[in-house]
Amino acid sequence: MTSDHSQLNKLLEKVRKLLKRIWRAATTLSLTFFLSMNLVFIMALVCSLVAILGIFGIRWSWIPADFWLNPSSWMIVAYVICIVIAISFVVSTRLLILKPIREMVDKMTQLASGDFSVRISGQRRIEPVEVREFAKAFNTAAEELSGTEILRKDFIHNFSHEFKTPIVSMNGFADLLLEEDLPEEDRREYLTIIRDESRRLADLATNILTLSKIESQTILTEQTSFSLDEQIRQAILVTDRKWHNKKLGFSAELPEFQYYGNASLLSEVWINLLDNAAKFSPEEGDISVLLRTEESYVIISIVDHGPGMDLKTQAHIFDQFYQGDPSHAAEGNGLGLAMVQKIITLHHGKIIPDSAPGRGSCFTVRLPLNLP
Repeated sequence: MTSDHSQLNKLLEKVRKLLKRIWRAATTLSLTFFLSMNLVFIMALVCSLVAILGIFGIRWSWIPADFWLNPSSWMIVAYVICIVIAISFVVSTRLLILKPIREMVDKMTQLASGDFSVRISGQRRIEPVEVREFAKAFNTAAEELSGTEILRKDFIHNFSHEFKTPIVSMNGFADLLLEEDLPEEDRREYLTIIRDESRRLADLATNILTLSKIESQTILTEQTSFSLDEQIRQAILVTDRKWHNKKLGFSAELPEFQYYGNASLLSEVWINLLDNAAKFSPEEGDISVLLRTEESYVIISIVDHGPGMDLKTQAHIFDQFYQGDPSHAAEGNGLGLAMVQKIITLHHGKIIPDSAPGRGSCFTVRLPLNLP
C-alpha cells in the first residue's frame, strides 16, 4: 500500500513538472505563434461555417450535390478571393503588428542597456493607433531619461568642482601658515580665507542636504499659520547684517498678513532671494520688497538694481549649480534658486523672474491663499 502511494506521488510529481514545462513554454511563445493560432482558429471557424452552409445548400437544392465535379466560375473566384484574403492578412499582420512590436522590443532593450539616445521612428504611413501612441510615449520617456542623465552628470561635475575648490584653497593656505617667518598680517589674511572657505563648504553641505530633503518630498508637511510679513522682515535683517559693508538701502511695503504653509521652508525662500538681490546690488544700492494680495494669491516681489540678466541666463537660473558668471567669481554655489523653486512648487506656487542687462532684476513669487 505504501509502495502504491509512493508511486502515485511520483506520478503526480511528473505530471506537475510536465504541466509546469507546458505552462513555461506557453508563456514564452512568440507573438507570431499566437497570431498564427488565431488565424488557424479563424480559418477553421470559417471553413466550418462554409461546410454547414454547404450542407444546407445541398439539402435545399441550392447547390448541386456533385458541384465539386463541375465547379462553376464563381466558385473558382471565391477560392481565389479566399487565398488573397489569407495572404493579405498574413502580410498586413507582419508589417503592421509584428514588425513594429519587434522594433519596440529592440528599442526597449537598447534603452534598458543605457542608450538614452534611442528613438522609435514614426515614418510609416499606415500603422495602428496603439503603436503610434506607444512610440510617442517611448520617445517622451527616452527624452526625459536622457535629460535626467545629463543633469546627473552635470550635478556630479559641478558638485566635484564646488567641493574641491575650497578644500584645495584651504590646503594651500594651511601650508603657507606653516612657514615660520610669515608676517602677522599675512597670517591673519590666510586664516580669514580659510575661515571663509570652510563656511562656504558648510553652506554647500547644508544646501545639498536641504535640497535633497525637499526633492524627496511629494506633499507639503509641517504647515502652520504664521505672520508672512514678519518673516520677510526677519529675512531682511539677516541679509542686511550679511551685506552691511555695501551700505544697502531696503524699502519694504509689508502689510500684516497671515499665511498657512511651511514656515521654515518659506523662510529659506526669502533669505535666498534677498541674499541674491544684495549680492548683485552695487555699493549703496537699493532693494525693494512688496507684499500684496491679488484674487486667490499672495504676491511677493523682490527688486534689485544690479547688472540684470539676459534671456539665456534666465533660462538656466533654476538649474542646480548654475551660475550666470562662468568664472564662479561671485560667492555662492548655484543651489539657492533651485531650492527656492522646489519650495515654491511644493506650495503650488510660481516664481517669475523679470530682468534685462543693465536694469536689475525682479523676482515675483505667487503663492495660493488656499493650499490643496
